[in-house]
This record gives sequence, C-alpha cells and structure tokens, in this order.
Amino acid sequence: MTISMTPGEDGRHATFCRLCESFCGMIATVKDGRIVALAPDRDNPHSQGHVCVKGVSVHQVTHDPDRVTVPLKRVGGPGEFAPVGWDEALDDIAARLKALLADHGAGALASYLGNPTAFSTNAYIGFMEFMSALGSYKLYGAGSQDSNARMVANYMIHGGPGMIVFPDLINTDFLLILGANPLVSNGWMIFDPRWRHDLDAIAQRGRVVVIDPRASETAQRFEHHAIKADGDVWLLTGLIRTIIEEGLVDPAVIARDTEGYCDLAVAMAMVGWDEIGERTGMDADVIRGLARDFAASPRAAVYGGLGLCRGRFGTFGGYLSSVLNAITGRYGQEGGVRFGRPPWALPPRPPVAGHGERRTRIGNLPTIAGKMPCAMLPADIEEEGDDRVRALILSAGNPVVSAPGGARLARALHRLDLFVSLDFYHNETNAHADYILPTTTFLERADWPYVGMFNLMRPFLQYSEAVIPPVGEAREDYAIYDAIARRMGLDGPSAQPLKKRAARMGRLPDPNAMVDRMVRKGPVGDAFGRTDGWSRARLRDHPHGVMVEDMPDDRQDWRERIAYLDGRLRIWHPLATEEMARVHGEPSPQADTLRLIGRRDIRSINSWMHNVDKLVRSQEQTLMIHPDDAAARGIGDGASVRIANENGAITVPAEVTGDIARGMVSYPHGWGHKAGWERANRTEGVNVNILLGLGRDWVEPVSGMTLIDCLDVQVTLSGNM
Repeated sequence: MTISMTPGEDGRHATFCRLCESFCGMIATVKDGRIVALAPDRDNPHSQGHVCVKGVSVHQVTHDPDRVTVPLKRVGGPGEFAPVGWDEALDDIAARLKALLADHGAGALASYLGNPTAFSTNAYIGFMEFMSALGSYKLYGAGSQDSNARMVANYMIHGGPGMIVFPDLINTDFLLILGANPLVSNGWMIFDPRWRHDLDAIAQRGRVVVIDPRASETAQRFEHHAIKADGDVWLLTGLIRTIIEEGLVDPAVIARDTEGYCDLAVAMAMVGWDEIGERTGMDADVIRGLARDFAASPRAAVYGGLGLCRGRFGTFGGYLSSVLNAITGRYGQEGGVRFGRPPWALPPRPPVAGHGERRTRIGNLPTIAGKMPCAMLPADIEEEGDDRVRALILSAGNPVVSAPGGARLARALHRLDLFVSLDFYHNETNAHADYILPTTTFLERADWPYVGMFNLMRPFLQYSEAVIPPVGEAREDYAIYDAIARRMGLDGPSAQPLKKRAARMGRLPDPNAMVDRMVRKGPVGDAFGRTDGWSRARLRDHPHGVMVEDMPDDRQDWRERIAYLDGRLRIWHPLATEEMARVHGEPSPQADTLRLIGRRDIRSINSWMHNVDKLVRSQEQTLMIHPDDAAARGIGDGASVRIANENGAITVPAEVTGDIARGMVSYPHGWGHKAGWERANRTEGVNVNILLGLGRDWVEPVSGMTLIDCLDVQVTLSGNM
C-alpha cells in the first residue's frame, strides 16, 4: 500500500486515533483535499486492524458544517458571535490578560482542560506550558469528574499521583475487573488497542472476573458478579481480610516490598462480614472464594477503572485495589501489574508529592497533581475575596454539560472579565465566552501517541504527519498559545524551560520536536547518531509504526519507580485511616431510594461527538431499571419516569431490564445539548448532571472528586410525586 506523507495529497495516509489511550492505527483516504473515509490500519503492528466506530467517524467532525473554523467574538448574549480577525482577537486577549495579571495576580486566572486536548501532544504540552508561563496555578479540568480519586490512590501507595500501574495482560491468567467496561472504554491509562483479544486470551487460559452493578458488555462476555453500587470498598475489604486471616500472603514479599501491614490487618478486621454482605449484596462465601482463587493464581492482577473512582469512596477503593495487588506479590511479577516503560530516559526517583500542595480558595479542598476540583469553580468565580477568578482559559471542554452545577457555572461565567475558549465547536459552555479560537482536529496536525507512551505494555513507536492542512482558519493549539505569549512579552508559552531551550537552539521548538529529542536520547533512540536507533525522521519511513522489542523490561526495576526512598509500597497510609473512619460512619441508603450510576456507549465519548449523525442516530438515552424495582413503582418499559434528588429532577424514558442489579438505576452522561451544533441539539437525552451537587458536601474530601455516580435518587412514574 502506498502511503502519502504530504498533508492534503490525494491518496491514503497512515495516522492514528487520539480519542483515548488506545491510539488505534487508521488509514485516511483523501480526495480533492478532503478526508472521504477512515478505516482500520491493518498494517499497524500494535492495533492490528482494531479501531472503534468513533475513531473511524472523526473525519465527520473535521468536515462538520457546524464546526468553528474562524475566530469568533461574542457581540451580544450567550451564543451571539461574529467573525473576527486573528490579529485583532490575539492582540485584545494578550492585552487583557497582561493587565489582569498585573492588577490582580496569577490567582485571578483559571483554566479548564477537556478531553480532546488530553490526547494531543501539541495541545496538551502547549496548554501546560502556557499556564506555567503565566504563573497560573488554578488548573481545573475533567479529572475531578473521572480520575482524580485514582491519582490520590497512586499517591498513597506509590508516593506520586502519576505513578500508574496496569495489569500485564499479555501474561495474566486471572484478571479481576472492578468499575470498568474495557470492551467499550478501551481501558484507562494503559496503551492497549486490543483489549477484547487480550481478555479473550486470558479467559481461554484462566479467568476474567467482572464485578459490576450492571451486566455491561464486558460483564456479559466473561464471568460476572453483580454488586451494589458503591460496594467496591467493602468487597475489597472482604477480599483483603480473607487473604490476611487465612495466611495467603508470602511473608517475604510483605517484609521486602511493603510498609504498614499490621495497620492494614487491624483495619480490615474491624469491618464485619454482615456489613460486607449488606453493602455489596454478595454472599460472603463467594467473596472468600474469589479471594482464595486470586491468591492461589500465580499470575493474577486487579484492574480498577473509572467506575471505581466516582462514588463516595473512590480513592479508598482504588487504593485497596492496589493494596490487594501488593500483598499478593503482583508488583513486577509476570502476569501481575507493571508501571510500563516510556521510550525516554526516566528521571531520578521523584519526591513524594502531588496531593494538597495547594488548596482551593473555597472549600479548602486539595489539589491533585496540581489540578483543582471542578465543583469549586463556580464559587471561585462568584465569591469575592483575594484571588477571585476573573479570567478563564478553556481548552476543548464543556463543563456546563459535563461537570456539576452547570446552570450556576453558566451564570458565573458572565462575571468573568475575560473568557477565552480554544475549540472546534460552539458548545454550551463557550457560548458564554468572549472569544472562541478555532483549533485543529487531530487529523490536521502531526503527532505522537504521547500520553500512551508513558504506559507502554507492548513497546511501540509511531509518528504521524497531518492528514490534511487545517480547515478554514483553524490553528494548532500550541501556535495560538505561542502567539498570545509573544504578544505579552514572553518568549513562548513557557517562561522558563522553553526560554532556555530557545536561547540554546536559536529558535522555539514545537512540542513534537521536544518529544523527538526525548525519544532520541532514550533507551531505543538514535542518540543523534546511532544508525539502529529511532527518531522522528526514521519513523517517517515507517508510517504504520514499529514494535520496539529491545526496550528494557520495566518489571525488573519497578521499586525504582516508587517515590518513597525505601522503594516500598505503603499498604497503609495516614489518608487511609481518615477514609476508613468515613467508611465506618457511612449510613445505609434509605429503603425507598435507588442508587444512580452512569454508563458508557461505544458510540459516544462524553459530550463532544454528539454532532455526528452516524453515532447518535441509533443511541437511546434510557434509565435502566430492574423489573422488581419497576413493578414496585408501577413503571413499564418505555414509560416516562422522573428521577429526583435534592439537587433537581429530570424526566427520561425507562428501560426495564435484568441487566441492572436491584436497587440500582443507570443513565448515561453528556447529553442535553443547546448550542451551536445542530445535530446534537436534536438528540433526545437530558443532562443527568443536573442531579449533581456543588460544594464540599458533594465531593469526596480526600480527592475533590465530584460525587457523579452512586447518587441516591427517587424514581417515580412521571406525573406521580
């Protein structure tokens, strides 16, 4: 197959998807300067022809008639925009930012990072460098809706939030999955585009056990045990308690690799089996049996997904899942869990850090890896005081729909002195912006699978050129930040690291060049001269990507990745003591309430691909409810039902199904559109986040995670109160 490397040239172009961590290979067909088709890249040695329906639909975003392709300036109320020239917009933004920082300091500037930016080298590095250059420390983002609890769990056991382990799927024989549906989500923080194939192989040689309140797509394919929503922390307590009490640990592993075993044993013994059974809805003998089988398997691992993060005890659940891996000796073990090895030189052992170095002005909640909880953003804008937020930079996010308190946030946005959005859509949030600056989709920019390269299970390298030039007047994110920074008198987005590099190299390097240098100086790089090493230039001759078999094995020196100086895992931590106290104080749900959880659809990703007709026309946004719960409330399949709690109410159609456990209901998030995207506005879903609360009482205190799942709600036939 002939592959073109010239953006916009007719023919076939090798590229890769940047919707999630899987970075699946794709082939884009270009005709007359437009992408007319996307297909799986069967010559990509990593994804081997796998890609989901979302990935092969992204060109419909690139060429969407509703896409923003010229800079827009708000000239009236929300959503009232007029085109504006780039120079006029950038000059005004730079002048207003400079004046605001001079008058009010860096605390007056906040930012929000959304999903489309997170998987783009250019956009992510540009965003972080730019905010650093401006001295801004108020970094809000989607993490407090999905992953911050996992980050705090990493901090507790490893000493740092970014120290992520994942199961060695290649060799695992017993995989225990909690709070995850990887056949739909493609996993979290693991660069593996072939989850289904890996899980099938594990099941063929052993077991894949899925714990979930819902018979998800993954649960239906493998061994499924239903659990009550928010019951994971009690299940993990039962598993760990069984392993400790029955002596199913290796004392040598405990002594060599862990710290805090005695405190852990005491804490686990304080939770009784009656409570474990009541909170999980699972039989104690089943839990004990799973614990024994897991401990007895020589190659086993626990995998916890984002569903484990979003309840009342997301951090403690994520932490205990890692503790279970630790006490059974799974770290660095073949078939256990591993850190992955990026294709660049690792820094020396980092300091223990990443939790609470700063705290929110309102609510006194901790930052996680420098990020603040989004539930505090409206108050940070509205409430007077030093460092009140007066300006917001929004990077490809839609928190009015995807975060808590959307209506209050929308009102708060009008108090800002400056609100700038970098995006390719006019959405419900940036309808309130002063400027929408059009950015490229990933098909219009060169890139590395940068985020995935931190967590390589099968070492792989790829570099992709842009498939087509930017549509209209769209610009790459980094170029926009660079233009603003230079107008403000900075050398570039970063006031320090890039400034020094620019002086040394005579020019400002772009993020892709920075990653190239990292790879070239890494263990498989060309070291700026080695003929058998890798570089961006050499990878251009391998457009489908390459497997890199001579990468060092990360399992051998995993203790060097622990931030604690002794290289030992903290299987009990002071924060665990605080969380255990919360567990003991948690009241039982009221008898007449149901517990609401979310769910994913393979055709949907948060809120930003709902303007693609192919993806949304067959999606149904229904409330899944068990037949027994439906009968008790007089609810029939397809009936209109009201879901309510103290924060609000929504009305949705019911789906009566045995695929959800009794006492639980499920509705997907990210719907309820009314902005500048015509097809999305015609979808029938409603915004379930209306039911989320704002403020300290509606977040997990240790992580600032929004209580977005496991909400106690009343469900009634619409019209009945």
